[in-house]
Amino acid sequence: MFDYLLAVLRGKVRTTTPRRAVPDGAADRGCVHSALHRSFEARLLEVAHRLSTDPQPFLLATPTWGSGLLDPGELVDRLDAYRRLGARVSAVDFGQALLRVRLGDRAAAAAAARRASALGTEQGERLARWLTTEETVLPTSRWTTDVRVLLDLGEVPALHHYLPDGLNQLGRPVSAQRHAWYCHDWHDGQRQHWPALLPERPELVAARLLPDLSAVAVDNVRGPAAVLPRLAEAEGDAGEAVHLCLAYGLGARHADDRLAAVDALLVLAARGRLDPDRLGTDLGQLVRSGAVKPVRLADAVRTAATTGAKATVWGVLREMLPMLLADLATGARPDSARGLGELLTVAAECAERTGARGDLPHLTEAADRRGASRLVSRARRLRSALTGEVAAA
Repeated sequence: MFDYLLAVLRGKVRTTTPRRAVPDGAADRGCVHSALHRSFEARLLEVAHRLSTDPQPFLLATPTWGSGLLDPGELVDRLDAYRRLGARVSAVDFGQALLRVRLGDRAAAAAAARRASALGTEQGERLARWLTTEETVLPTSRWTTDVRVLLDLGEVPALHHYLPDGLNQLGRPVSAQRHAWYCHDWHDGQRQHWPALLPERPELVAARLLPDLSAVAVDNVRGPAAVLPRLAEAEGDAGEAVHLCLAYGLGARHADDRLAAVDALLVLAARGRLDPDRLGTDLGQLVRSGAVKPVRLADAVRTAATTGAKATVWGVLREMLPMLLADLATGARPDSARGLGELLTVAAECAERTGARGDLPHLTEAADRRGASRLVSRARRLRSALTGEVAAA
């Protein structure tokens, strides 16, 4: 697609008739990320067509902020400029602007809606309705396959029925059960741009990226976790899909993917969007299933802790460790005990530095086991930290 756009700019391609924003047969390419790819593709095709036939004075959807968000008042100003210039609004460009316009500041959105309605144009009325429409709850369901945990999302009617062809598939239901995980008509470089398609709806992007993120932990694939910091920088709420993507990233095989996940963890925590309980529960489930290896996870959370995020790391481990300690006590899942000593070491260091106190379920049973293995000694150290006692030498 970039090649096509460059060819148009160099005058190598002439368009005498409007080109379809979405090629024939693209309604469903059978891939879980096809809606993201096709939205990206549709935008480039439309821009290329307008460059060669009816150049736009400027793009309506150009973001105001690096996350991809667009200020609603700025979008009204752009529509007003189009009105005064008599310029034709492109369908996909305007649709992308709607997806990017900031709705989180309700007062600013309401003020912009009044100005948009006063423009007296079709796009002004559509923007006014968009800015005053209440968000609907995103329906989700969790399921497992082999060792992975993935999500299905229900339809988002406001997106599916309100946006033009090329973008409206973003509102369709998401199911990795019914779609292939991998496409052959997009490259990994596109993945970094996808969060900016929906800057206030990171869950819609994260759910489609879950198969990719699971592969960094389960299949030892390298690279997909690089998108995690961009997801963390999104303005919308980080929900179930974002936290699951983060959990897989923290258990990635390759160190650069784990570092990207740590960066995302720190960004979410700094912005108050991280749910340590949710992340801890997800990690416990993934470690128990074998999707995430404890030693890799220990390396990631240790890195996060050394940056000063010890309280955050402790909050995650406090929720996760009881699940693994319960397995240790019963012997139900012996694989989840491998590397548990490393996680207990990080937990003990965090508890000691933060002054955490309280009871951790199943920790006493682990600390009272016979022997002086690393696991037992670290369990004793953590118990001592939580009770305020001096650990035995």
